[in-house]
This record gives sequence, structure tokens and C-alpha cells, in this order.
Amino acid sequence: MVELKPFKATILNFELENVSEMVCPVYDTIDASMYEKYSARKNNVIHFTTRKEGFEENEFVDYAKQNLNRFFNDGILIERENPAFYIYGVRYKLSEEIMEQIPEEDRRETYFAFGLVALVKAEKLNEHGILGHEKTFEANTMERYHLLKECGMNFSPIVAEYNMPNHVINRIFEDYLGFIRPDLKIDENQKPIVDVELNGARHLLWELSDEELIGKIQELMLDKKILILDGHHRYSASYRLSREGEEGTAYTLMMLVEGEDRALLLLPWHRCVKKYRMADLWARIEENFAIESYDRSECENECGTIYSKLSEREHDNEFAIRVGMYDGEKFYLLRADEQKIRDLAEERGERVGLDVISLHEWLIEPTLIGKPEDVVFTASPKDAIEKVDMGAYQIAFFLKPLPITDMEYKARVERKDFPQKSTLFLPKVAEGVVMRRFGKFH
Repeated sequence: MVELKPFKATILNFELENVSEMVCPVYDTIDASMYEKYSARKNNVIHFTTRKEGFEENEFVDYAKQNLNRFFNDGILIERENPAFYIYGVRYKLSEEIMEQIPEEDRRETYFAFGLVALVKAEKLNEHGILGHEKTFEANTMERYHLLKECGMNFSPIVAEYNMPNHVINRIFEDYLGFIRPDLKIDENQKPIVDVELNGARHLLWELSDEELIGKIQELMLDKKILILDGHHRYSASYRLSREGEEGTAYTLMMLVEGEDRALLLLPWHRCVKKYRMADLWARIEENFAIESYDRSECENECGTIYSKLSEREHDNEFAIRVGMYDGEKFYLLRADEQKIRDLAEERGERVGLDVISLHEWLIEPTLIGKPEDVVFTASPKDAIEKVDMGAYQIAFFLKPLPITDMEYKARVERKDFPQKSTLFLPKVAEGVVMRRFGKFH
């Protein structure tokens, strides 16, 4: 059972100039160089959404509150007059590098995803209607909890998916707006209240205030279960806050997307390891994997070669696990020993995500020198290769994408969590497009 409620959105004042300059990517995708780029803009929301590397948590929360108050006092942020649902649209294209990572049948020139933005009643994860699929870390949850509590704001919606036969809610949205995706035709009488571009993607927000439609959507969602795709730490923080019983905290801000939407894509996070015990790693590889190696000169398109090898299927055998690897000299395709994978699956009671599970359990965690933070994650194979070539990291591992149905099986049937950074969903929301104020600080 999923309880939805309309709310008054806080948005950037669209009458101001250069509103696109005020939004930024979601906080947990921002590295140091990106922070420098966006924080150079005085009126970018990054000043209250994202902690700068090196800032202590309490410093960051104080800094965020000061900037948030400035945004309200200067009229940069405004609150809508009446409670509503909101339609969040993201129209985007994929780079050639990302396109190579997804199955050919899912490749399109333009993608246009719809999401329903609403308040969702917070409840304990994986007990009733709200499921998660990824491990969380207490320190990360507490940072978001303190920011949430002190600022009294949801800065961006948690993204979750639902299943809906016949795409009923997405069809409601298209009828309401008067166009069929991926086309975009803006009706003068139904203009978006936010329309910004970020990194080549267009983010649009429409207000849906029709009470009859709101009631119909609430009814359609009432018997559903939703699965968090993006925002596990924010959800954990929201649930923690809701248990304290403060006014306005029983619900949290979410964007609900249909799992069968063709514009919703699931990609892998690749791993770069800073330092490892080389002899131990190779002993473990030889013990658990068959190895194919390729000189760089053999790979005219390095990323394309990696993905053509990873995506080869062996008669749809779920135990045929493959991992890519690069050590600065050669590329390797590692084929896991099938019987050992079957034993691992039986031991853990899991059959989904065995590639990333075996990579971490057999290779990364036992041979890592340093801290878990010395493993970094990137969606870009080229970026992973460059990190190794520059000497910042010793080795890179590449994974293939999971089908969304496998991720759903993990959460709904196996009731297990993936390791951290196992799944990357596109599109991402942007910080600053739609927010929600519940505190009394402004």
C-alpha cells in the first residue's frame, strides 16, 4: 500500500535569468572538479545540496542553511500556492560510449522519461509497500538526516519505480499534456513551471492540480509496491526523521517512474582500485576464472571490445558470469568457473547480481590495500581506463548492465541488497528542479 499526497512545490523563480545555471546534478554524483564548476556560480543550488570535499558535516549544514535562507530571502526560491502533483519529464540523448553498454534493442535516438512527483508516506524499508535494493552506510544516512532536519527541506525527489499494466499513469500524463513521447509539444495553456537544461538533458516540470486526476492516480497507486532506484540514503534519513514525529515529516518527496518505461535505463558502475596485492589478486583470478587477454593494439574501439565480450551470452546461462579488467597494459575477459558460481549462489541464496558479488568477494575485498574508499566508481569505461593510464589507480574492472527485471527479483523475491554502487539508473533528476519545504526555518 503506497499513500500519495499532493504538496506545494518549492522551485526556482522562473522569472529570473539563467535559471539553468542554478541547477546541478544530484549530490552523490558530484566529484571535486564538478563541485568546483557548479559552486563557482553564486546562485547554484549546490551551495545547500552538496558537501564540499574537506568540509566537516556541521560546517556544511551551517553553510547550507545560510545559503538556503539567502535563496528564499532574495526571491530565488519560491513556493507554489496550492498543493498539487507534478509531472517531471527528462528528455535526453546518450553518448556513443553509454550507448555501447546497453542492448541494441534498447538503443534510441532520443529518450523521454516521465515521473510522478508526490509525497509518499514514509515507512520502514522492505516491510510493506516500499522496497530497497542497495546497501546503505550509516555515516551517509546521518549526513542527509542532519541536512534534512536542520534545513527543513527535501532538495530533490527520491526516485522509485512501480509496475503498471497498460502504462495507465503515463497515458494520463500524455493526455493531460497533449503530446506523445519522445515528441515534445508544449501547449501554451499547459506550460511547464520549470524548463531547464543540464548537461544536454532537458528537465521539465508541469503542475497537475486537477483534483479528479489526483484522486484517480492515488487510487491507481494504492495497491502497488514501489522499489527505490535512486536515493536510498535520503530515504533512510527521511524515515528516521519521520519517527521523531515532527510536523511535516511523515511523508517524503519522491518521483515515481514506471518500470516498463522504455526511457528508463539501467547501467553498471565500473570499479577502479587504487592499490592491491598483485600476486594475491592474480592467484585468486587463476583459481576462480578462465582468462582471455587482449593487447590494446587489438582493440580498435576499446570500450566497444569490452562490451561485445561481456555481453556474449552462453545459451542464457545465468551462471555464466563475465567480468572485464584492465591493468594499464592489457584488457582481460574473466570467465568465472561455473560450478564455483553455482556454489556461491547456493551459499548466499542469491542468483541475481553474481557478477558484482563474485568480483567483490573473490577479488576486490580480499586483495585491497587501504580503505574501501580507495575503490572508486564510474559509469564511463573511458574514464576508468584513463584513471589507470594516469597512474592514479592500478586496475579497473568492468561490468555489464543488469536487466531491470533482475533488479526487481533481487528486491521482491530474494529480499537481498546489492553491494554499494551496483546499479546506475538513467535519467537522473537534477537538484533544484522540484523541492519541498516542511520546516519553519525560512
